Amino acid sequence: MKSHLCDLADSFTLPAGEWLEIELAEGGHWFGHGFHPVQPWPLERGVIENPNFAVNNIQCPAWMCSAGVVLFADTLAPLEVGINGGGNGKLQIRCVSDTVTFQVFRGKTLPAAQRDWLRSRGWPNRPPTSRHFGDCFFCTWTQYPRCITQSRILDMARQIRTHGYPCHTLIIDDRWERCFGELEFNAHDFPAPRAMFQELKRLDFEPWLWITPFVNIEAANFADLERRGILVADRSGGGAARLKWWGGTAGLVDLTSPQGRDWYRGKLQALLDLGAAGFKIDGGDHKYHPPAERCAWHRPPGASGYSDLLLALVEERVPNRCETRTAWCSQGRSVLWREGGKDSHWGLDNGLKAVVTLGMHVGLLGYDLLIPDMAPGRVQTMKADDPLPTDELMVRWTEVSSFFPFLQFSYFPWNYASSTAQAVATYAQVHKALEPYLVEHAAMRSAPLLRPLWYDYPEEKALYPIADTFMLGPDLIVAPVLDPGVTARDVVLPPGVWRDAWSGQPVARRLESWPAPCPGIPLFVHDRNPALLDVLMAALALVRRGSVDSGLTTATWQAGLDRDLKVTG
Repeated sequence: MKSHLCDLADSFTLPAGEWLEIELAEGGHWFGHGFHPVQPWPLERGVIENPNFAVNNIQCPAWMCSAGVVLFADTLAPLEVGINGGGNGKLQIRCVSDTVTFQVFRGKTLPAAQRDWLRSRGWPNRPPTSRHFGDCFFCTWTQYPRCITQSRILDMARQIRTHGYPCHTLIIDDRWERCFGELEFNAHDFPAPRAMFQELKRLDFEPWLWITPFVNIEAANFADLERRGILVADRSGGGAARLKWWGGTAGLVDLTSPQGRDWYRGKLQALLDLGAAGFKIDGGDHKYHPPAERCAWHRPPGASGYSDLLLALVEERVPNRCETRTAWCSQGRSVLWREGGKDSHWGLDNGLKAVVTLGMHVGLLGYDLLIPDMAPGRVQTMKADDPLPTDELMVRWTEVSSFFPFLQFSYFPWNYASSTAQAVATYAQVHKALEPYLVEHAAMRSAPLLRPLWYDYPEEKALYPIADTFMLGPDLIVAPVLDPGVTARDVVLPPGVWRDAWSGQPVARRLESWPAPCPGIPLFVHDRNPALLDVLMAALALVRRGSVDSGLTTATWQAGLDRDLKVTG
């Protein structure tokens, strides 16, 4: 089915196996889709060839263009999607297994069409409490990957307090369980979890626990859960259908069944009763389901439906005290969204540049209350022999993250030399200073809190391709440095009077070789918000601009997954 954008009905069906083909040039610039290993902005400037487009990190089957059109595939089935595949200049979509209903939203501008579509998805979601916005989340993952203990977590909490970080959310990541899926503390490494939670709360932390829907076959409860039908059954009648995930071989809790939901709900409630305050949700991706031909679900959720069932169940227990890196069509849920793990380098291939471009894409998809994963990426937790991030990358990553709605660390900033550690700590305070601004603009959202430069200025065609500048709310423009060794950059600003947040002086709309020392991210505040300018100028005055050199790595703490707990403890 080859079609022109202008000819598409407001709603139409595409038969199974038939392609929808649209010339990208008809729409101008394209956005949406969600996570892709290489994250182009706009979409037509890259190539996306996904033969099995189903939930994998944060995604949504919606594609929108500067011509003022949003195209939404209302399906939980896997799609085959091509965007400029092989350089052909086309958007191509089909579903092999099912007929798909498409909805088309049109407006005089793209933001007008996008708002109509998001309202149909239940957006905006309810924001969390104000202290979460100024918070620096810390999690254990890259500092202590899979080698956490009760004593280490308490020591981490005290170090955070010693270094003065405005942190209230501390996330206990992978390996607090004896085995994945038991959802009970490892008694050897956590001899007194209730006392640990009490001490964390005394130190003014809100502790969250990392959870998945997987139960490994070696878990003490696996056979019992298999027998009771808690896990997705194998069609052969041979017990639970099994899957492979990064933590081993497991069964999947069948959240489509009452007994599966009740068991999982009960385990979460027991952890809350013990002292946990929230959860970091992992899993839910289609690729971590058992093979479809072997699954005997209580009620088949579709390839991309399971993730929302998982989010719904956790949201029910702890609304807005949970975060996830996985979503498909969950924009209305009271959940904090998180970019999936980023690699500790600069590129669009899942590095720092992709933090920015993915953030803008998923913001447009309604996942705008966003955590940009951990600064400075996942360090050595994918490959233990990767080089440690440079001081410059640590600072530049923190600069970007500080102007997202939420900020998160794991690898300790104080692993670095004092000048670098001080720069990072100061940006944490800048992020804290933004709390009132973030709370105000998150409460009654008619636009994404994290948004591209053109969103409030849709007639400014020159702004649509800009991939290295974004907005936080309507009055703050962020122009980060995304390459090593760069200390000046060009900036294009929208119409209006904008002021340099460092000096308070008004600036021109086009800036060439604008100073951007490390640290020293270019920031611009609209003239209509003098209060925000005053707040930022006061916070930024504490930053020692240009105090971190390029090419140096002063950190030595190894974050590899193959560490020996006895040696490093």
